[in-house]
Amino acid sequence: MSRAVIDQARGMVMVLAPCSSERAWDLLVEVSQHCNGKLRDVAAALVATTKGQELPEAIRREWRRASQRLHALERR
Repeated sequence: MSRAVIDQARGMVMVLAPCSSERAWDLLVEVSQHCNGKLRDVAAALVATTKGQELPEAIRREWRRASQRLHALERR
């Protein structure tokens, strides 16, 4: 089950960022590491937003930072 949730989250990141599958994976890993949480928990929280749940503040903050770093890299 956790693999399916991670794959769903990866697809969401690809649409939201927008970015490649590999970059989406890197973003999810980066967010989970900076939140000091498990990748499957970050993925589950992201997928839960499709059901009206709010993204936890720590994940939201790290998502914002990771997205900014991604866009800065792409501008180079």
